Amino acid sequence: MTQPSKARGTALGFGLLQRYVTGLALRPMMLSLGVVLAGLLLERVLRIVDVLAAAGAPVYLVFALSANLVPHYLGFAMPAAFALGVFAAFSRLSSGSELESMLSSGVSVWSLAKPLMAIGAVIAALNLLVSGYLDPYSRYSYRAILNSSVSYAWRAHAPAATFINVRDGLTVTADEVDNTGRNLTGVFIEDRAGDLETLTTARAGKLEVTPDGKQLQLRLSDGVVLRNADGQRPNTLRFRELVFDKKFALEAPPFRPRGGNEREMTMNELWSEMGEAAPSASYPKLSAEFHSRIVRSLAIVFLPLLIIPLSMTMRRQNRVANMGVAALALILFQNVLQIGETLAEKGLAPAPLLTWGPLAGLVLVSAFLFTTGTDRPGDSAISRFTDQLSALGAAAGRALAPLFRRRAAARG
Repeated sequence: MTQPSKARGTALGFGLLQRYVTGLALRPMMLSLGVVLAGLLLERVLRIVDVLAAAGAPVYLVFALSANLVPHYLGFAMPAAFALGVFAAFSRLSSGSELESMLSSGVSVWSLAKPLMAIGAVIAALNLLVSGYLDPYSRYSYRAILNSSVSYAWRAHAPAATFINVRDGLTVTADEVDNTGRNLTGVFIEDRAGDLETLTTARAGKLEVTPDGKQLQLRLSDGVVLRNADGQRPNTLRFRELVFDKKFALEAPPFRPRGGNEREMTMNELWSEMGEAAPSASYPKLSAEFHSRIVRSLAIVFLPLLIIPLSMTMRRQNRVANMGVAALALILFQNVLQIGETLAEKGLAPAPLLTWGPLAGLVLVSAFLFTTGTDRPGDSAISRFTDQLSALGAAAGRALAPLFRRRAAARG
């Protein structure tokens, strides 16, 4: 009764060896996903904290903004983590002679690669779901929160020693602000309205709610108002107490509707807009965005074909060089795809050609490396090339060694 079960498991591509290799790949993949995602987010979080602190917005908003960045950075973290997981799995198999034992017993590398490609297909579907449906909403939410908290941060309190553009032509700053953010010292206001420039300075100021409870007003004490219009003589007004004539909203006005650009559209919305006679964005931009999302996700499926031959190294060989080649290949693919997407947005060529072309190149190179480098572990075109570079480096070192010794002796 157990033999049919084993046969079914093997037929599905997940026999005992396949499950073992899959487990070796999944563990480092999950660890790498957390590390890569945390690293990408940390750099952005530090910038967000600086922006919020400079604008005087509540710093706790960094959590809401960071959460909306997760779908965006998952699109970068998932392929990188998957590639690292595959590399770690086959590097371990090679270093422990397990791979050689499997090959000598008749197990093919292709049979070990199939379940990894199946996992890649699942990750590709998740990546398309994230980039095609979650990221457009989170991208819009991020911009809406940032607009509400930074562009209109002064509606609730004023940061010290910071110029705040409250609205078009109106700039406010204060030398000192108390803990409440409402009591100001050393107030300076610049108000430009057409040809009229009004400068207001005051010893102190206080932000208070208007009697109707709907807006904020600024009550100033002991100050000067200077009005300067083009072609007229400036006039000055001194005051003991003055309520500034401009009111400030307690709440930010509604943010623009989602879909302001193609990156805020879901896959269905992009497809629908591409069929419209008068789309919200140009057809080349919509098409480039649509196809690039699909291509970036599909590329994950073929990563095992590229990574496996580079990770099948002998114990005495340098794995760092092959890892560098793999990273360079992925970076090159991303850059070529980005260039193709930019050219497609400008309408220089059809988007399917410029986006699917890099994917075809990646698949061809990966298939070539897999078919020529999996018969003998560690013997591939890349490994032979890196071995030649290492040999040339060693020969150059031996040739230059006497020169360095003579210089060292002369200095001594």
